[in-house]
Amino acid sequence: MKLLVRLITFALLIMLAWIAWQAPARAPEANMVRTPIPKLPDSALEPESTVAETTMWRIVTRRVVSKAAFTSLKRKLEGMHLAPVTIKNQEDVTMHAFDDAILFKTSSNAWKASHIWKSHQIESTVIKVEDAGVYLVGLGRFFQAKYAEGVQKRLEKTGRKYRYQKRTVPIPTWRFTFSATDKQQAQDLWKKLHDTGVIMPVLIAEDRFQELYMKRKESEVVKR
Repeated sequence: MKLLVRLITFALLIMLAWIAWQAPARAPEANMVRTPIPKLPDSALEPESTVAETTMWRIVTRRVVSKAAFTSLKRKLEGMHLAPVTIKNQEDVTMHAFDDAILFKTSSNAWKASHIWKSHQIESTVIKVEDAGVYLVGLGRFFQAKYAEGVQKRLEKTGRKYRYQKRTVPIPTWRFTFSATDKQQAQDLWKKLHDTGVIMPVLIAEDRFQELYMKRKESEVVKR
């Protein structure tokens, strides 16, 4: 019995010595977890008041292409107790030109033809073509296609021959606008102008207005 106990004790001592001699196993390394840091947009670094945009609206009238029409419309707007802002541009527009079919060598012959057109209630003007040394009888220069069509029908009824030419020319144009407001106020102003039956207003967002008119280098905006 004592011999058995001694053998078991000896075996345990050998086992403990073997364990003590073995190098300890390395613990498994934890995988690195990479979490990307979100990049803040530039606007997030700005004050809150500049980030939140309030959409403003503005009324712009259709363009007019004559000084007389500009003056008349301006007076009408001021008569409505409004304070219009003038937008003056140089724009390419389509011009419809009507002339007598004949080029006259003398001014007297041109004037005779002009009087004949006037007898048909057609406005006419004698124009000297300096380069060619001749005279022509102008029957109108128009920038609205519908109005030009109406004039053409009147010319047809006279039975006289005429020349027609359509070309693109740069001319001064005018529009009116008003201070930017919220949408409801802008809509009220639009209705007020629209109800006149003469003024053709357009309602656009303020950022669109800035893009179309204020960023043009050739634009001249004058407070009237």
